[in-house]
Amino acid sequence: MINWLTFKMWFGLYPGPLTKFWQYALLIIVIIFLASIAVTWKFYNQNKKTLYAKLWLSGYNFALTGTIIGALLLFFCYESVPFLSARFWFLLWVIGQGVWGYVIFKRLKRLPKIKEQIAAKKEFNKYVP
Repeated sequence: MINWLTFKMWFGLYPGPLTKFWQYALLIIVIIFLASIAVTWKFYNQNKKTLYAKLWLSGYNFALTGTIIGALLLFFCYESVPFLSARFWFLLWVIGQGVWGYVIFKRLKRLPKIKEQIAAKKEFNKYVP
């Protein structure tokens, strides 16, 4: 088993092929992202004129980017391209997707407050001529 905390494992330019387990794991992640593209696009089209439209569009872009980058990483590892199959690309991909997912989650948590503000503004505007 490779030591996961070594410099050579993460930043070696000739990392070697992925094991079958990791290839299948990456393939499953790409398929999950691909399925979430269809789901988020469907919900975006249903909610185009609501408050949730931007959130669904962000989810769609998140899934699309994850699918494309994951498929490219899988391809480069399968073909054993020296620099582009380096393991630090996986690390950058996971960190980037994690930060992006966190930003989407923070937007989701702000929605109830925005709904309250919109309701208060509508209530106020009822009495304004």
